[in-house]
Amino acid sequence: MKIRFGARAWSLVASLSLLIAVWAFVALQLDRSFLPTPWAALSAFVSELLNGDLKRHLQVSGLRVALSLLFGTLSAAPLALLAAESHRVDRALSPLIYFLYPVPKIVFIPIIILLLGYGDLARPASNPSILFLVSLIVFFQIYVITRDANQQVPAQTLLSVRSLGANRWQRLRYVYLPVSLPAVVTALKVSVGTAVAVLFIAETLGNNVGLGYYILVEQWARFNYPKLYGGILAISLLGGFFFMVLSVLEQLLTRWQKPTYTKADMLVSALRPWLLAARPRTLLLALANILMGVFLAA
Repeated sequence: MKIRFGARAWSLVASLSLLIAVWAFVALQLDRSFLPTPWAALSAFVSELLNGDLKRHLQVSGLRVALSLLFGTLSAAPLALLAAESHRVDRALSPLIYFLYPVPKIVFIPIIILLLGYGDLARPASNPSILFLVSLIVFFQIYVITRDANQQVPAQTLLSVRSLGANRWQRLRYVYLPVSLPAVVTALKVSVGTAVAVLFIAETLGNNVGLGYYILVEQWARFNYPKLYGGILAISLLGGFFFMVLSVLEQLLTRWQKPTYTKADMLVSALRPWLLAARPRTLLLALANILMGVFLAA
């Protein structure tokens, strides 16, 4: 784990360094106001976060994403479980899902605003139109991916469980739920990017708070490009934060999926071919396995 974490950290540092270097080079070569240098954007980001309005916009957008992920999960995951267990539920929902899933949900903004309105302006984070739109995106992602994952359960497994006397609730609890957890988290990770992108657009319509409003209305309309890039940095960090949290959650909830090996296990596995070796070629392969086991155990 240490080696893997270290490799990921160095890869992240290298990617960010390359991005900043390219950004700085292009900004210095163009010398245009609409493309400030990375340090100018970072300075504006820190200044706005500590002394400006960026913190409030970031908090509202973060709360909206969190609530939308929660609402979408609580509504889609149970339906996907029921659809996997009940063919009637699956047949009833499939036509609606197949018809609406390919449609970009952003096109429903005018209808959603007319139906739900803007809510209480004193509580902007609870804007019902924005929450419903982003939750709708999360709902379809989770439902489709989770239902498809549950349909991959072998029929022999279901027959075996039924032969042991398991009822519907027990099949949901001990068969479908363990299959659904990784699928739900995967769907959430896929949904985060789309949810943040749609949130950015939705916050510019009939709304006066949020990162979308901050970037397009407050900064871009005023040609304040350093603060605009500071807002872009904020929304990037917001999406990255949720993706990181979901990755950690995935490791905690699906720990049983990945076998854990101790250093002793790896050494024993490496020594087994040596004990069974009988030919020179096998001896060389066994020696290679031993060296690999020692390297992993180090």
